[in-house]
Amino acid sequence: MIATRRATLVRWAATALHRARLLRPLSVAAAYGRRRPVFQVLTYHRVNDENDPFFPSVPTAVFEQQMAYLARACRVTTVEDLVEQGRRGRLPRNAVAVTFDDGYRDTFTHAAPVLARHGLRATVFLATGFIGTGAVPWFDRLAMAFKTTAVAAVATPWGSRVPLTGEAARLWALDQTVRYLKALPDDERRVGLGRLLDALAVTDGRWSKDWMLDWDAVQALTGLGFSIGAHTVSHPILSKLDLERARTEIVDSRRAIESACGLVPRAFAYPNGRPEDYTAAVQRLVREAGFSCAVTTRFGVNTCDTPPYELRRGRPWEHDLPTFAFKLSVYRLWGAGA
Repeated sequence: MIATRRATLVRWAATALHRARLLRPLSVAAAYGRRRPVFQVLTYHRVNDENDPFFPSVPTAVFEQQMAYLARACRVTTVEDLVEQGRRGRLPRNAVAVTFDDGYRDTFTHAAPVLARHGLRATVFLATGFIGTGAVPWFDRLAMAFKTTAVAAVATPWGSRVPLTGEAARLWALDQTVRYLKALPDDERRVGLGRLLDALAVTDGRWSKDWMLDWDAVQALTGLGFSIGAHTVSHPILSKLDLERARTEIVDSRRAIESACGLVPRAFAYPNGRPEDYTAAVQRLVREAGFSCAVTTRFGVNTCDTPPYELRRGRPWEHDLPTFAFKLSVYRLWGAGA
């Protein structure tokens, strides 16, 4: 109840500021309200209009509004360039970086045209094992299995049997299963995933053929001003691997991008990206592989002093533009991590 009331008050305040044409001045005030500059890194995955709860996305029109606002109110450039500017002590005020994880095709078909219209650059982090191969990340395979299975109930990896009657039940089961599998060592996760997919009896993978980018599309993105970062090969949680396997995932993703695109990626994104998902040893591997920075999913803003291999990311998740813009300024002024 308290959270709902707070959200309502925030939306009212944001709407009032929007009608008074004060959101952009608020953004500028927030940029200069701190002693030193900070920058925010925004995270996106899918941008499309499918409205599929099993594969959440930002609607194209919402993304267009958000990018139009950023173009008017902020200094938008790539995360790699912001880190370099910070190292030189030249970090601009009101700076924002836009990033995309995994390498979904709609980054090219839906997001890229919007960014091009507004003259904005972004970074796409590729899980290279899914680029042009017809394969998709394990959590997408699982989501499609829960969405399309004909079974009425399934035994979970943690020993319960859950009903799958209705969309809400399937979404709940999917969420709980993904959370459980992410907590397992990688080999155990693979075994558990395989057994569950067998139990759900969904084996047709033709639906996944065009879900991910291919290398031609990646090269086209570079021509539109995108920078390309690495996100491992197969999207494992790196802290769940031994260091040699983690090194292979990190180094091979970098080599795949260099080989296919003729460019050396400078930025890396940790899969899942929470503090428990990468270690000091993993950070060292990323640095030794030649990356200049790495992004997490830890919420907050960044300064020149933020460790370059633990950059904070996130964004206001609201689709309502005034609330998005208002929270972006509030997070800049009071955000954690700076």
